[in-house]
Amino acid sequence: MAVLSSRRADSADPASRRHTSPAQPHRNALAFARITLFAAIARALGCSAEGGAPAAPAAPSDEQRAVALLDPGARLPPRAETIALADAVAIASSRAGASAQAASLAELAGDLRVRLFRLDQAATDAREAMELYAAAATAFRASAEPAHVERACQAERRRALLAGELARDAAAAYRELYLVSRRYAALAPPAPSGGAPPSRSPCLGAIAVALAQAAAYRPSGEALRALEQEGHRVEGIALALAQGSATASSVAPASAASAPPVQVTTADAGGGDLVVAPRASAPSGPVKITGIERHGSDKGARVVVELSGPTTFDVGTLPADESAGKDARVFVDIAGATSRGVAREIEVGGVLRRVRVGVQPKGTRVVLDLAPDLYRRVFYLPEPFRIVIDVSTRPPVRDDERKAGGAREVRRVAIDPGHGGNDTGAVGPTGLKEKDVTLDVAHRVAPLLARELKIETLLTRDSDVYVPLELRTARANAFHADLFVSIHCNASDNGRARGVQTFSLAPSRDAEAPSAKLAARENAPRAARAGQGVDPVDPDARLEVEAILSNLNVGDMAARSRHFAELLQRSSLASLAPRYPDTKDQGVKGAGFFVLAGADMPAALFETAFISNPEDEARLATADFRQKMADAIVNAIRAYREGK
Repeated sequence: MAVLSSRRADSADPASRRHTSPAQPHRNALAFARITLFAAIARALGCSAEGGAPAAPAAPSDEQRAVALLDPGARLPPRAETIALADAVAIASSRAGASAQAASLAELAGDLRVRLFRLDQAATDAREAMELYAAAATAFRASAEPAHVERACQAERRRALLAGELARDAAAAYRELYLVSRRYAALAPPAPSGGAPPSRSPCLGAIAVALAQAAAYRPSGEALRALEQEGHRVEGIALALAQGSATASSVAPASAASAPPVQVTTADAGGGDLVVAPRASAPSGPVKITGIERHGSDKGARVVVELSGPTTFDVGTLPADESAGKDARVFVDIAGATSRGVAREIEVGGVLRRVRVGVQPKGTRVVLDLAPDLYRRVFYLPEPFRIVIDVSTRPPVRDDERKAGGAREVRRVAIDPGHGGNDTGAVGPTGLKEKDVTLDVAHRVAPLLARELKIETLLTRDSDVYVPLELRTARANAFHADLFVSIHCNASDNGRARGVQTFSLAPSRDAEAPSAKLAARENAPRAARAGQGVDPVDPDARLEVEAILSNLNVGDMAARSRHFAELLQRSSLASLAPRYPDTKDQGVKGAGFFVLAGADMPAALFETAFISNPEDEARLATADFRQKMADAIVNAIRAYREGK
């Protein structure tokens, strides 16, 4: 470059331009010929004199830069810059929805995080890569194309190997690889009748080789039987999810061992009516309806039927009959249930006229009298067992509404201050209560949204009262909120963890992971009230919840929620950085929070800080920190509305 610059400087020197010699005419003719030839070449390449100098080459995209950095010979930029690039690719993935492009971008971001992990051995990089590989696999599986299923398998294989490497435990890698092999063996095409079995896919072949090499770490005895049983459940869930996306109603698998824990039924191809029910035998003994919670408005309603134990149920609908003076109805027949002590008729209002309870020969029927033309969704939640019936005037599957320039329509926002009343939430070392922090932050957010963004805001609780988790989402749905933010304080067992973290609704990949335990803790107050315990690492309960939540995230709602959670996490770090530069970024995760289940808008759960940590608790006690958390929420909503 120095030589080239020197030559350019010499040619620009006026003295050199004034120099002449007897050969000048010949040189001028030769120069003219060269210029003419250059112009012809430029025109052939799409450049012209009218267009001025050739345009500079376009800057490489984030995706191109990430691909280039995966070259083993490529030199990585500083760590912060590499992480920012991986995050940018991950955000592009979330914006791409449930598509192969989204899956490829998530996989690319995961690969870049793995390269960082190989250099720095930072556990955060490995965990982020595992989350990204899981997201890539989920997006790839959404397509029925065999090539995409193969790529999903490869992404999960890499996640499994990375999990073992992070744990420094070959037995952990064996377990994860075994479960991946069971899942994708269930999704493999069946052998033709009377023909030879299909050849094993490259991914399943690679896993078989890895399992053979790690045979010494294969469990035995009860541990092996437990692993095989979990493999049966993984197969069942894979089949249930594949059937739920490919057909209008579920189909029972061939073997009882692989029977999925849930059955999914949709009343129409557009997903207007959805039923997620347990696939289990009728209860061995009587089950009692212990209560019926309801919330209704002119836009939607939710009814929660609480039961003393699990059971099965059937759902039906009846159209309105004006001649007989009957409303449209949806009914739920609950097998083996008694309803003594429950009111036979409950007036509600809005689109939900009333709830009626009647005795049936084999159980109890709960009937909802409704306004016509409503979308219906019925699902259940375990521990404690309850049936949730949602009705709404707006469809569950909606396009990501954009205005000119890419801005999104955000007119209403629901803010959910976690816990309340006799549910204190987590308590800090000096006695600071989570319920008090979350309500104060919410009270700071609402006026900012109204004043700065002209957004109408709903608080799911406005005082120190207990509100059940299901009714919080019900209020947001009935409000027709465009976004839902549930505010909480994090906690850890040892009290050393610090920082901010954001969640969207998604199955936890590992029951032992902090996100799975946190979700179990946040879900626990309802179980404690019902006298039922929740074991966050119980594989039966975890896999059952995974299947339920996977079917509730309709359309691209999961991707939109994840994208909003990413914005919220980035906004919180930016808000805290000037005053609290040592804030730890705990990242964006997916977990099965019941408070987010059934939300028909993008929803995120925001963990402001670890109240169990003495330093974080001291910050949470200050007005300055709480205001910065409120500012972060408002700025994230602003960014989402602006189309970022």
